[in-house]
Amino acid sequence: MTKSLRRTAAVLAACVLVIVIATVAGGITAFADVAKGNTYGNVAAVQTRLSTLGYYRSSVDGIWGKGTDSAVKRFQADKGLKADGIVGSATERALGITLPIRGGITYGNTTANVAAVQARLKTFGYYKSTVDGAWGNKTLAAVLRYQSDNGLTTDGRVGGGTSRRLGVTLSSAARSGGITQGKTTANVKAVQTALKNLGYYTSSVDGQWGKRTMCAVMSYQSDSGLTVDGVVGSATAKKLGITLGSGGSSSGGSSGSIGNVSQSDLDLLARCVYGESRGEPYNGQVAVAAVVLNRVRSSKFPNTIYGVIYQRNAFTAVNDGQINLTPNQTAYNAARDALSGVDPTGGCLYYYNPATATSSWIWTLTVHIKIGRHNFAL
Repeated sequence: MTKSLRRTAAVLAACVLVIVIATVAGGITAFADVAKGNTYGNVAAVQTRLSTLGYYRSSVDGIWGKGTDSAVKRFQADKGLKADGIVGSATERALGITLPIRGGITYGNTTANVAAVQARLKTFGYYKSTVDGAWGNKTLAAVLRYQSDNGLTTDGRVGGGTSRRLGVTLSSAARSGGITQGKTTANVKAVQTALKNLGYYTSSVDGQWGKRTMCAVMSYQSDSGLTVDGVVGSATAKKLGITLGSGGSSSGGSSGSIGNVSQSDLDLLARCVYGESRGEPYNGQVAVAAVVLNRVRSSKFPNTIYGVIYQRNAFTAVNDGQINLTPNQTAYNAARDALSGVDPTGGCLYYYNPATATSSWIWTLTVHIKIGRHNFAL
């Protein structure tokens, strides 16, 4: 091949390459996009805000397409922005979002936290899938839509503001739910059967407590206006129409009520609640009383309320004298609820404030649930 022919071939090849690149580039940029990336979260957040504001009428699917492109351009034109369909910083600010969107739960995407959020979102009509405790795009999309519609920061992240609005209490500790009177086969079967009859539980009734049972409990609790904690206590059992047995719990001792309690024992339990947990959420005060009663039932501790509370170095309120303070009505109510069988801890024998605990041993315990400032452990 002559030198001139080689030059001509090279020019033709370069032209073909330019045409190919232009064609590919044209295909890629057929629609404009999000300056910080067309990730599922970013696109879903844009679609969600446009939907709330009335510009986007299709499903929030996290996929950029003609509908999203057109909605962005209409929004930009109405806001006096360059209607190029590109979601840059100016369009972000106008939409009221901060990209990129990653989503999640501030206390951790644990099964219990995610299930509680899913259950509440499903009750409110934002989440259409199964409450399974697994964070995914459907959960993220539901959170984004709920936040956008309710004037919350639309970031897909469930923090204090979103969790309060949803009415859920998140925990930094892993939780598995349970039954206050013990995860016996009979109790679990009773719960599973009732939930299955109501359409909340779709697996086999096997008497084994697991993630599916806990998630079904949470979904039922949310729809029924109960505390969404995955724990079947007296209120949830009553709503389900079941009677739980008082057999031993596989997670550290049975709960159940304690009968024939003297007035002096009630007074002492209320004083313990007041001295140890006044200022805590009511559920946390009941939990403190429940720990005392769980110890009474446990072979590891004295078998009386007096013996448990006054066991050497067992309670700070005894050591510093706060046990002698006069309890208020809330403390008495918490003591009575615990005596009737309510146990938000699911059978825990210990609790501590992680901000003030000095014992190295206490940190070796398995934390079951966090309520207020206290970790409750087995």
